[in-house]
Amino acid sequence: MRPQIILAEKGGDVARTAEYSIKGYLYQFLRYLSEILAAGTGTKVTIEGAIEDIDVATAGFTTAVQCKYHEQADKFTLGKIYKPILLMLEHFSKNASQTPKVYYRLFCHFPDQSGSRTLSKLELETVLGTGSDPLKAIIRRIVAGVDHEEFLKRLTIEFGQSTDALQQKVLDELRGKGFSAEDVEAVIYPHAIQRIVDLATQASVADRTVDPSAFLGALHDVRKVTFTRWTRELATRAQIFKRLREDLKPSLGQNSRGRTFVLAPAAIEKFDEDIVRFIKKFVERYCCKYLHSNPPLFMVVGEYDVSGLETRLHDAGLRCANGLVGTAFRANDLFRRPMVKKSPFAIEFSLRLASRDIVKEEPPKRPDELFLVNVADDPWAHHDVDVHRFEIERLSDLEYALQLRTTYA
Repeated sequence: MRPQIILAEKGGDVARTAEYSIKGYLYQFLRYLSEILAAGTGTKVTIEGAIEDIDVATAGFTTAVQCKYHEQADKFTLGKIYKPILLMLEHFSKNASQTPKVYYRLFCHFPDQSGSRTLSKLELETVLGTGSDPLKAIIRRIVAGVDHEEFLKRLTIEFGQSTDALQQKVLDELRGKGFSAEDVEAVIYPHAIQRIVDLATQASVADRTVDPSAFLGALHDVRKVTFTRWTRELATRAQIFKRLREDLKPSLGQNSRGRTFVLAPAAIEKFDEDIVRFIKKFVERYCCKYLHSNPPLFMVVGEYDVSGLETRLHDAGLRCANGLVGTAFRANDLFRRPMVKKSPFAIEFSLRLASRDIVKEEPPKRPDELFLVNVADDPWAHHDVDVHRFEIERLSDLEYALQLRTTYA
């Protein structure tokens, strides 16, 4: 099953459960990336493989890797890995004669363990003697007469590093592939993690199978910072934010710049509570003088009360062009330039606002910059437009990237 990130609500022990869940997914993604970086010539790596979490196919054999993260556990006990062992044994019982041979590696993190070990015949018998009803259901699926000794020869239990240590290992491995240290931390590493996430959620095994050399080759072509749901979880998040701010600063400093935001509010925490403050901050910084004669356009995706937002913005002192003439929408009225007075500075309207669904026409001139916020793509995205993609859970991240605050919260 492909990863589906579902986190508990914040608060007390549930918040810690959510945090461990996030770390567990990140640990898997790091492990996937580490396998790709370590793979030799001719190796194929399948993420969320047909056998286990990672299938590493080389000439002559396949290694099926199951990844488990147990930071909550104080110490390792055999009982904590009964299920993955039984699932591996079930697969072996049905594929023992398969060519090429399949070897099994259980990769797990327990704070008190390191190195690797095998499983003894007595320990396997203990696992098979479990009284757990769900585990008994797996045992019943194991083919009778399976060769336990051969299975144990093919099984290795490897105790991995902590999340932080594994991140550092991956960063070192990326530097060893010829990337500059600065690019690794701010650009290459976050892009690689997002590429892993994208691969892991593909439907077919073929689409989740990676040629490591091609994967690395694609990373060498990356130039822009990737800001995604996972950016905050990465050890290099400070470097990512710093690089992103540096990359955006020159264009934000230009006076008459056509800027369009396409925002999907559904996944943004407290969107309704924070959106007026965000827009007000942006307008007061980037549409506040005579040369700022091209107000930004904000388009909201999906079911959202845009007219109610316009009222709130009006009450906050911001006039909007909405493209409405009576009750009908007219694109040319939305795209028109406002009347501007130089001294004292006054502007007819300081932003444009619309639901994305009603804006069917192309603008008379493409925007200079298109900010896609929790939106995968947009018809206005074009190779001649600077497209900035953000996956965020809070508007404060966007505020920080756009120089609207000095710290990220």
